[in-house]
Amino acid sequence: MAENSPDNYSDDRDIYSVSEINRHLKQLVGSAFPLLWVEGEISNLARPASGHIYFSLKDANAHIRCVMFRGNQQKVPFEIKNGLQVVIRAKASLYEPRGDLQLIADQMEEAGFGALQRQFEALKKKLFAEGLFAEQRKTNIPGYPKEIALVTSPTGAALKDFLNIIQRRYPLAKISLFAVPVQGDLAADTIRSAIQAINLNKKFEVIVLIRGGGSIEDLWAFNDEQLARAIAASAIPVVTGIGHEIDYTIADFVADLRAPTPSAAAEITTPDLFVLRAQIGSKTSQLIKFSREKLNTEVQKLDWLNQRLQRIHPARNIKIQHRELHGLVSRLSSACNSYFERSGHRIKLCLAKLHSSSPANTINKAQADRLVLHNRLQAAVNQSLENNRHRFQLAFTTLNAISPLNTLDRGYSITIKPGTEPALIRRFEQTRTGDQLITYLSKGRVVSRVESTSSKGGLDNLKSSDSGTD
Repeated sequence: MAENSPDNYSDDRDIYSVSEINRHLKQLVGSAFPLLWVEGEISNLARPASGHIYFSLKDANAHIRCVMFRGNQQKVPFEIKNGLQVVIRAKASLYEPRGDLQLIADQMEEAGFGALQRQFEALKKKLFAEGLFAEQRKTNIPGYPKEIALVTSPTGAALKDFLNIIQRRYPLAKISLFAVPVQGDLAADTIRSAIQAINLNKKFEVIVLIRGGGSIEDLWAFNDEQLARAIAASAIPVVTGIGHEIDYTIADFVADLRAPTPSAAAEITTPDLFVLRAQIGSKTSQLIKFSREKLNTEVQKLDWLNQRLQRIHPARNIKIQHRELHGLVSRLSSACNSYFERSGHRIKLCLAKLHSSSPANTINKAQADRLVLHNRLQAAVNQSLENNRHRFQLAFTTLNAISPLNTLDRGYSITIKPGTEPALIRRFEQTRTGDQLITYLSKGRVVSRVESTSSKGGLDNLKSSDSGTD
């Protein structure tokens, strides 16, 4: 008993809170189911003021809570309501406050349409990758088909519309009906067999496959892969006119030409008889015009040949040549006269040049030029002598006026201090007592010796004494 006493008990258990458990479960669920597609019936739909929607998806055995937030809910192209079978894309999560497992949806499709649409897109992608949709492998539809193989239901409105349009537009075409079911499990195989059978008969120029409008389920037979391959393998061009303008099937993508409706298939397969008649009328007018132009051209050509025949007649040619010979003789005579005249003129020019270039003329001209130059030289020498004589006289007069000899004649003298370099005495500072001086007069000279020098008694004093004497 001592071992089980409360005092000796040790609790080693890890105890979690409810929040921790829910948080851990939320992480496990989110990592295990990050994104999945789920199909089921909507029930318990609720639309609170937040704009989010809350509902359950159920099948025969179970249900699960779902939520779609307002932003994603506004992208759904149909009305969400209870009882609607849908496919949602969602991620699994756990609502922690209540511990409820839920799906958070971000896309929603109607169950039937969504599944078929996914199959359609997958097959379209596959055949596109194989090149079955390429324009290069498709053939042109004949412009004026005579034999048309029409593959459609014998009881549908599309058949009636097609035949009415053919009868109105181009009744010359022969229509062979290949009756097939255009809806249901057997439709695709039956249509494929019909196309293969038509290819065994070489008389048909085009195959037209038509059906009226309907839902995607109604048109599903035309999304069959084997039917698409049969259309692509057809040696005869295939035109499709399935459903309405907005309906596209795999058969449309594989066909050589797709029309938006059965009526449009009839129009693009055959020409319009009224247009053809207008074209024939226009071509007839063009042919008549061309024939007339061709006839006129040939008549003109005939006239030209007749004129040419006349031009090449021997007698006419001789006459023409005689006239040409006469013309050539006249031209030759004229050319000779012109040549002789030009030659005489050139001789005269040469004689004139020879006369002007004669040595006697050159000598006479040189002598005349020499005489002119001699006269000009004599006149220039005389003029130069006269000018030089005048300049000499002027210089002589000027020199005589400033000559020292004339200055001496007026009573002045020149005193120098003899030596190695004689110096002209102008101031008393140039002399000293005892220096020998030579004074030149108008006639002769005087040799003297300096007894004394002074700054007084110069020419200024002489002028003063002269003025006092006066």
